[in-house]
Amino acid sequence: AEFLEILDSLVLLQRWGFDIVLIQTDNLEVVKIIQESQLASANSVLVRRILQLLKLVGYWRIRHVSREENRVVDSLAKMASDKKEDIWVFKEV
Repeated sequence: AEFLEILDSLVLLQRWGFDIVLIQTDNLEVVKIIQESQLASANSVLVRRILQLLKLVGYWRIRHVSREENRVVDSLAKMASDKKEDIWVFKEV
């Protein structure tokens, strides 16, 4: 589920024209898989697609955060997936 959420987010960010991406997740295994897959070929189709999209970004970084730190992000993701509320993203120009 985590990989699919990252993929969906990257598709949106690419569509909106963002060229800097910071991925934060409380799933350490996801961080390791994406980082290690840069050096070797990924077994997962989802991971390969994520890496393809990340190559199109000017700068990106993935980092592990504690579950506590990730609460806000989890809440935003839940709102977006439930589609109960609109989420506005502002880009500084």
